[in-house]
Amino acid sequence: MDEKITSVAEENRFITPKQVVNELHLPVSDDTIRRRLDEVGLYGRLAQSEYPFTHEHIRQRLSFAEGYGNWTEEDWERVLFSDETYIELGPHGQVWVQRPIGEALNPDYMTHKVPHPERVSLWGCFSAKEIGQAEIFVGEFDAVRYKDILSHNLLPTARALFPSGHWWLLHDNAPQHKSHLVQDWLFTHGVACIDFPPYSPDLNPIENLWADLKRRVESHHARTTQELEAHLKEEWEATSPTLLASLAHSMPARCAAVRANKGHHAGY
Repeated sequence: MDEKITSVAEENRFITPKQVVNELHLPVSDDTIRRRLDEVGLYGRLAQSEYPFTHEHIRQRLSFAEGYGNWTEEDWERVLFSDETYIELGPHGQVWVQRPIGEALNPDYMTHKVPHPERVSLWGCFSAKEIGQAEIFVGEFDAVRYKDILSHNLLPTARALFPSGHWWLLHDNAPQHKSHLVQDWLFTHGVACIDFPPYSPDLNPIENLWADLKRRVESHHARTTQELEAHLKEEWEATSPTLLASLAHSMPARCAAVRANKGHHAGY
């Protein structure tokens, strides 16, 4: 019977102990099945999520990981990582409340989601040594706006961080980034872009910077968008240089992880 339990769990990796009991018609509890599966090394864990990569996506991710696999930390120090994100006004994630027993559904102790919360959008960039310029913006983010942001922020940052020698830009495959308008602007201004694979946030360390920045900004509990903007500017400037160096220097390990996982998610 233990072998049957193990076999069912191996054939259907997302089955629950309760479903095993039902499928095998067993006169035991869910906890018993849980213990049996633990004993053979099949532990219950939250499944990680991954974009449904096609064969072409996998090929492009492997090509990136192999093509840049020989780059050293010093090579990645010549890269500007850039992206845009936004932060919504109000609480995010789990919210704790001091509540008497039996009052879980009392509106006085419940959070209320705003259908269309106010938000502040940000474009930013960083290198291994320090943050670059950033720009807060409102409204639609299209190719025209992106070209304007790059013109006013990317080139001044590059001149300040890399006064001599070559440097590269790494940004993702958002439609605005790949538009003819932006591609022509990048070519005209001699900006060399790293050929980045689609659907690969795990290979862009700025995603980790955004997560850190948002945690710091949200800890201020801004009540207005003006306060949110002020905290965003404050925390952007306060970003740890040690964090930036760690993120940029993680690129060789990220590439190695993608190769080891045959093109699938790297775990970053």
